Amino acid sequence: MPKHIVILGAGLAGLSAGWQFAREGIQVDILEMDPCVGGLCRSTSRDNFIFDLGGHRFITKNNLLLTELKKLMGGELMVRSRKSAIRLQGKFFSYPLELIDVLTKLNPWISFKSGLDLLLTKLRTYSKMPDVSFENWIIKRFGRTMYDIYFRPYSHKLWGIPPMQISSLWAAQRISLINITDVFLRALGKKKNIPKTYTHNFFYPKKGIGQISERMAEEIKKIGEVHLNAKIKKIILKNSQIEKVIYIQDNKEKEISGDFVVSTIPLPEFILSIEPKVEDRYLSIAKAMKYRSIKFLHLMLNIEQVTNNTWIYVPEEKYCFFRIQDRRNWSPTVVPDGKNALTLEIACNKNEPIWNACDEEIFEQCIKGLEELELITRSAVTDYFTEKKEHAYPIYSLDYQEKIRITYEFLSGIKDFVSIGRQGLFQYNNMDHSMGMGLRTVDYLLSRCSKEEIFQIGYDDTYLG
Repeated sequence: MPKHIVILGAGLAGLSAGWQFAREGIQVDILEMDPCVGGLCRSTSRDNFIFDLGGHRFITKNNLLLTELKKLMGGELMVRSRKSAIRLQGKFFSYPLELIDVLTKLNPWISFKSGLDLLLTKLRTYSKMPDVSFENWIIKRFGRTMYDIYFRPYSHKLWGIPPMQISSLWAAQRISLINITDVFLRALGKKKNIPKTYTHNFFYPKKGIGQISERMAEEIKKIGEVHLNAKIKKIILKNSQIEKVIYIQDNKEKEISGDFVVSTIPLPEFILSIEPKVEDRYLSIAKAMKYRSIKFLHLMLNIEQVTNNTWIYVPEEKYCFFRIQDRRNWSPTVVPDGKNALTLEIACNKNEPIWNACDEEIFEQCIKGLEELELITRSAVTDYFTEKKEHAYPIYSLDYQEKIRITYEFLSGIKDFVSIGRQGLFQYNNMDHSMGMGLRTVDYLLSRCSKEEIFQIGYDDTYLG
């Protein structure tokens, strides 16, 4: 059994592994480049308001994981109601779609075309279309009308590339349970089972999603250490094993080694940090792996009620933001009494104009859209600030599967090492998947499961929460 574990990255995957190792009495050192823990699942406090980086809700079918999380959080974990909407063609539609909305809010001609498209999909008119791209996948199952008015603009805004350049694997993984037939059957009371996409409740900490990460870090520090502001510089390989990790902290170069290394940092960055340099084919794939970045505009408001939705999807391309989070509806304890807050998510690429834009410029772009949507007025905003994350969503290019196959093949040759989590696997998974991977990594090292079982999480129905 290893005595010392080095973990790269203090997001949920890395912290979950560290938390479990610490409970087993194994020394842990976690290196995190940010000044705080949590990665994408962290919270920021400002003037008694608490903001998350977007919307992170905990849902799982893994009862063991849920039990462990409840123990960790004590009485701080709440059950919250999910209610979300789509803003489309000047109207707000419930999400997932409801029959009454489709019949009464869509333009009659569009409603007719959507219904005809649905019929054509059932008659397998599109059945010969291959599941190659996101576009193919959606049209084959929803028809072209819904693709054109919702899926195409939203996906293009989110990913920054045409949906025909996105692998169908992303659609199958993320929206396989959204089906227009289900919408109608549920609306008519003919179908009762509730898939993941239709879950009405979720778990959420009273003081923001970052509270989970902070609690885990507290437990880890009882036996190990979390090194913040520690940026990985080099991964030194020797005899197919990680000999040491070199990092920069406080403007000083430091190094650390352990019996086993768990990486949760972005997969391409891990590959590019290895010395001696890996083969050109692995380097070229790593350089071709791209992430979509997100900029967040946090608004503090002097009003209590904005909407009854936890979040709103905004597919229309004239608005720079693709989703709006209502903080009070996530938790009334993350905003002061009588106040509210919004978080707007803006998808972009690193170093695009909007990525480098100042807070005032971002605010001016967004407040006009919010006023047009009739959600708030400028006078309701008392303060605002922005945050940004470079590695938000791994982009599933058309050759995604082949890139992953080759890269994972290389990783499997490194001894006493595993890469997990959304960043570590370049896989768009959920927070319960990342936590499950962390816990199962410990089981693997203690010979309680195989390495393959770590990677089943996110595909195994047990974890489809």
